Amino acid sequence: MGSNVGNIGSGSGSSGSARSTNLPIIPPVLGPIRQPPVTAYKTSFYLSPYGLGAVTTNFPGLYSSTGFDMLGVLINIGPVDMSCSFLVVDAREYDFPIVYASHTFEKLTGYSNSEIIGRNCRFLQAPDGHVALGSRRRYTDNNAVYHIKSHMIAGKECQASIINYRKGGQPFINLVTVIPITWDSDEVAYFVGFQVDLVDQPNAILEKMKDGTYVVNYSLMNLSQYIPPSVGYIGESNNVEEYIRDLNSAMPFPASLEVFDLIGGNADTEVSKRLWYKMLLEHSDDFIHVLSLKGIFLYCSPSCKRILEYDVEELLASGLSSICHPSDIVPVMRELKESSNGVEAVNLVYRIRRKHSGYMWFEAHGKLHLEQGKGRKCVILSARERPVYKLQWKDLQTIGGITDQEFWTKLSIDGLFLYASSACQNLLNYTSEELVGTSIYHYVRSDRTTDITRSLTSAKDGNTHSLKHHILKKNGQYMEVITTFYPGDSVQTDQKPSFVICQTKEVTSEPSRRRSTSLSPVQSSPTSSSCSPDGASSGVEHQPTDNIFEELDTTRSTSWQYELHQMRLTNKKLREELESIKHSKKKRKKRSAPSSNKVCHHCQRKDSPEWRKGPDGPKTLCNACGLRT
Repeated sequence: MGSNVGNIGSGSGSSGSARSTNLPIIPPVLGPIRQPPVTAYKTSFYLSPYGLGAVTTNFPGLYSSTGFDMLGVLINIGPVDMSCSFLVVDAREYDFPIVYASHTFEKLTGYSNSEIIGRNCRFLQAPDGHVALGSRRRYTDNNAVYHIKSHMIAGKECQASIINYRKGGQPFINLVTVIPITWDSDEVAYFVGFQVDLVDQPNAILEKMKDGTYVVNYSLMNLSQYIPPSVGYIGESNNVEEYIRDLNSAMPFPASLEVFDLIGGNADTEVSKRLWYKMLLEHSDDFIHVLSLKGIFLYCSPSCKRILEYDVEELLASGLSSICHPSDIVPVMRELKESSNGVEAVNLVYRIRRKHSGYMWFEAHGKLHLEQGKGRKCVILSARERPVYKLQWKDLQTIGGITDQEFWTKLSIDGLFLYASSACQNLLNYTSEELVGTSIYHYVRSDRTTDITRSLTSAKDGNTHSLKHHILKKNGQYMEVITTFYPGDSVQTDQKPSFVICQTKEVTSEPSRRRSTSLSPVQSSPTSSSCSPDGASSGVEHQPTDNIFEELDTTRSTSWQYELHQMRLTNKKLREELESIKHSKKKRKKRSAPSSNKVCHHCQRKDSPEWRKGPDGPKTLCNACGLRT
């Protein structure tokens, strides 16, 4: 049928509805088809319900091994050909990313293919293209968004008219039809969304169905290319405020107009390269700095003002020891000196003092640089704030403390596994390395993805949330678990957490909690640290509001290397004590169990310290009777 598979049509959500049309009807062809020459313009034809759609067969399902009537779905959409605007999103991935966009969709919205692929369709719902997941829509109908979202989660077809925005902020009324598509299983694998601009094409609606949906002509033969306003136009227009509003949610771009000259220029000169590198350094979010092997600042990027609250002039020619935590300066200087021995990468984690806000954890990565011709060495580093774990004892006690059948994970705000404890292999048969880098959505059932998103959002808002669900094991079976989502690093602060801590427990036969509960702080008595590594030996009690990870406190007087070494020693001591207790129990049982059954065959004594051989066999006589015989 060439590149255009005909104007296939009718309303979403209905099937087998016949209608009259002036388009030609294509009857069934029983012989070989002779293809006409391919032309450069688009052609289309209509598959009538009285044509190919009316053919019956005695072998139902012959051409559909999955049972999904793909052709029937297309017949009930409306006239469709390759000129229509449509998207394909992956229903199996987190947040339904766009995996394909037609060229007409690019013309309709003004966005290029690279700006579309990988994003969720919600970016069309705001003039600036920035819409947070789960947020209430400010620039379009929230009910229409909910209607589309709920039908997609349920795997159903839907249709709705909604206000969308082209690149640059120009609004248009978009009639959206969404159709689920299965692939290699019965689960929905993709959603295909068709769009039509009702402002430019008011005659696109052909018929209104009984269920309230529309039969739409999606073929867009005369769609003009949308050209967003250029940077120069925005700068020269006096009425720009009337066209593009000043949105608080828009991300400001601090670069000057010369940046656009560098991006658009084709010159490959050394000067252009240097200007480009300078622009990257000046606008980097990370703190780019150069240290000598003695810890002297040789260069600092302007971001130090935002991150460390110091001006560049205040740090240049000063030593790292002036702002580094006194307990961390020794290991940091050791790492800097050892970098001259041919180490490929330099990784530093230490506490640094900001000018006004106190200490924070700082992470720096870089490598040694040798200046050609002079032999001078320095270390070029890129650094940023390192969020650390914060979790209160009362939050842990609220959900029942720690059990044997559980594992802990660290998730990004979007549900990506950043760390997994080794205990995950006992429950799921996955190693930590297999989980890290994957999404939690890959291991939950498709009908619980919304609950997972809700739990992550609750943790992002600083709340602890518990959810009962099923998780996929390596053998393909699902196991019922309770996962508690904790805000990772925002205890008693107004800041949003940058990651989430998850505690996943296996559901036992004991009475379990509710399916999903939001946990609020409760009053409890001081908690013993028996759950912590040093609790069994020290017996120290903690207040409910104390941080479980107190070793990572920025005001602690010891370095993290020392704390880690002490924790290893404590764990080693605990393992030795545990092995000693197990060994003593086995030895005691071995001694006591046999002696309780022995009775002297002569005097009937049971408490002899030793047993001797008698006429009836070994160890049948007590010590006294054995000596007399």
